[in-house]
Formats: sequence, C-alpha cells, structure tokens
Amino acid sequence: VQTCALPIFKNYLSGRQTLRRVFVLIDARHGAKAVDEEIMTLLDRSAVTFQVVMTKVDKLRGYALDESLAKTRAALAKHPAAYPELILSSSEKGDGIETLRAIIAGIA
Repeated sequence: VQTCALPIFKNYLSGRQTLRRVFVLIDARHGAKAVDEEIMTLLDRSAVTFQVVMTKVDKLRGYALDESLAKTRAALAKHPAAYPELILSSSEKGDGIETLRAIIAGIA
C-alpha cells in the first residue's frame, strides 16, 4: 500500500468490524520500512489485529536475516495490534506457505 492509498485503506478498515486479522507482507531484505510503520499504526488505530509475513527470507542468510528479523520484531513491539509471531516465507522455495495456510484456516 502506497502512502497515497492510506486514506482508502483506512476507509476500508473502518467498515470491517468482522475482520479477524490482516497480514502485512514485509520484504526480509529490507525489514520494516516507513510505509510499513504507517500501515501498522493505522491498523492499531483501527483496532485490527495484524500479523507480519516476512517474504523472501531465502534471499538472506545468517547475520543479515537475523538483523532483519530483529529490526522487524522491534518495530512490532511498538504496535499493540500486532500478533507476536512472524511468519517466514519464500515463494521461490515454498517455505512458510503451509504455515500461512494453516493460520488462515484456523482463523476462518
């Protein structure tokens, strides 16, 4: 979601009292960016629980991945609507897809 789309996103959220959880996709190569922080703050204000899915985790290894995860966890700690568990995924290798599907099935 680009910054200019945030008002549209806010309107969408305000009319969705039955929304159980939003999944925020964050590229593991970059960690949480300013736009991700804006979205998470908006979700907090809308009282919508959200969970972060870290994408492209296969593109990082060792310390770089640990640093990205730590940065994202630190960002999540500031958001009361954040679900604490990160989902680590890679569409290229299929990592985390079954976990994500199981979580969605459990919510539905």
